[in-house]
Amino acid sequence: MPISEFEIYGLVKELSAKNGFADFGCAAAEELPIEVQQHFLSAMQEGNFASMDYLGRNIEKRFNPTLLVEGARSVMVFLAPYSLPHHLRPIEGIAQYALGDDYHKVIKDKLFAIMGHLKEICPQFQGRAFTDSAPILEREWGVRAGLGWIGKNNFLISKSCGIKNLIGIIISNLEIPSTLEIEPQKQRANCGSCGECTRCIANCPSGALSKPYNTDSRLCISYHSIENRNLPEEMENGIVPAFHGKFFGCDNCLDACPWNSSNKEGWEEFRNNYGILSGRDKEWWMNMDEEEFKRIFKNSPVLRGGLKNIKAALVWGKKGQNG
Repeated sequence: MPISEFEIYGLVKELSAKNGFADFGCAAAEELPIEVQQHFLSAMQEGNFASMDYLGRNIEKRFNPTLLVEGARSVMVFLAPYSLPHHLRPIEGIAQYALGDDYHKVIKDKLFAIMGHLKEICPQFQGRAFTDSAPILEREWGVRAGLGWIGKNNFLISKSCGIKNLIGIIISNLEIPSTLEIEPQKQRANCGSCGECTRCIANCPSGALSKPYNTDSRLCISYHSIENRNLPEEMENGIVPAFHGKFFGCDNCLDACPWNSSNKEGWEEFRNNYGILSGRDKEWWMNMDEEEFKRIFKNSPVLRGGLKNIKAALVWGKKGQNG
């Protein structure tokens, strides 16, 4: 007997919970509203993406998932929590999401498992899984799936799951009911607004968040320490903001958010390197060679920044602390 679209939704919701996701939602695959597109294009035209030219490619697909996956009918959204348990202190200088295994593989493995179950139940199922790996406005799809709202720091915020969540996406040919249709109470439980709160803006150490909903990557410590391929050279030219002791990412605008109190405990995979990284001083990093760096961090997001950038950031961070 064929499974109904409502039963498919329930099945995916159950599989999401079994795989440890903090929340799940679904939205119809369709072109994003013009105001969302304009906000993205304005940020790009203003130079807010710095050297991340890849954000300007495949624009049509970025705004319309039906162009990214043939026959797409639904966008399933999954929140993967990475917040540290309360008994563990954050490691100074490193963003929390980078304290364990590479989230791309961790999340995709779980999404592939869900897709495998779907294929068994619905032979007609076809789809693709993504996590920060394709031209998709993931946070916007989180909003459309009833999982939260976009905060003034441009991150997805959920009343029930907090702010420290990575996002996984499955774009499918199945016409699954939207969360707003089948679970309208979820939107009420998850969605809201930042109101008059500007803690994220006040706590941005470099001025990258000079106004709500606007992040200038040219001033962002996370961008420079992770994405900037010319970091040492730009430091020499004096066009990089002070790092204030940070050398891989920056969590200030996240940590300042009041909705951190709703964070779910992160997956163990996202803190696998906590013991290795805990208590390490600047000299440990400065004395490391490329071979050791690649051996220790071969499965870690830290590999993306590169040892050269980390060492440059550590030196620059000291200058930043001194003003």
